[in-house]
Amino acid sequence: MLRSPILHFLLAGILLFVLQGAWSSAPEEPRIEVRRSEIEERVAAYRRQMGRAPSDVETRSIENQVIENALWLQQAFALGLHEIDSVVRQRLILNMRFLEGESESSDEELVDRAIELGMDKSDTVVKRRLIDRVQAIIRAGVRAQPIEESVLIGHYDATRERWREPALLDLTHVYLSRDRRGDTTRADASALLSRLEDGPIGPDQGVALGDPFLAGHRLRGATPNRIVARLGPIFADGVAHAAAGRWIGPVESAFGQHLVWIHERVESRIPNLEEIRSRVVEDWIEQETRVALRKHVEGRKLVVRIQILEDTNATSPEPERS
Repeated sequence: MLRSPILHFLLAGILLFVLQGAWSSAPEEPRIEVRRSEIEERVAAYRRQMGRAPSDVETRSIENQVIENALWLQQAFALGLHEIDSVVRQRLILNMRFLEGESESSDEELVDRAIELGMDKSDTVVKRRLIDRVQAIIRAGVRAQPIEESVLIGHYDATRERWREPALLDLTHVYLSRDRRGDTTRADASALLSRLEDGPIGPDQGVALGDPFLAGHRLRGATPNRIVARLGPIFADGVAHAAAGRWIGPVESAFGQHLVWIHERVESRIPNLEEIRSRVVEDWIEQETRVALRKHVEGRKLVVRIQILEDTNATSPEPERS
């Protein structure tokens, strides 16, 4: 094993056993009911957020998400998580204290009344927490699995580009302000470049011959993204392949013209597996967790009857889905 959390393995095994037991002890033909209004609320939220109506494919995806959440909640309630999870209990207690005001009721009594009122099934925060907790059982099972070295190597090889480190540049730039110099900015930059080269004048002395730059004249260990953020994409392209140890330019930016000295360049590289083993392990766990969660919920869809109820006539549901 690349990791040796024996305790985690045992705990995950127990949790999975309990979860499977809860599933197997359910009725032979378990079912869930999803109200059409809940789906329509999610569609309306999408429209407000995106500024447009969802496509047919997107609408179907929203409907599937509502159904899958209902499936996860069914399992959470089967495990009794709504009664034992500390975060859920505190949320229900707060809801009841807000609803009832000053009360001499114990926390246990408040939780019981909240459940009687259906708050455990209607409160958005509670539902999200319950879904997270039941999914955590699946995650724990994946995390407890031993990872064979060959599997890890295969995952690393298949995702090599994901681990690529960007090129890094140490540079100093002499700035010539377009606002200050106007139409002569580029000509001034070219003349100053000749002076720097003929001197020869190093980067520290060269900065004093240009204009002040509030963001600073030196960048150390700068990635391409950082250079873009500081000086813009045109400047970043202009220094991307520049040689180190000499003045180059003029290089344009949104602010004006620049003469640039590259102190050091570290080329882009992909670290070997040993350098980033823990990150690759976590990435594999995340990938396998997504697969496991999808497998579980798709398995539930095969055995659970799903009814979408129209709120105007809850006694006449749409055809069942299974």
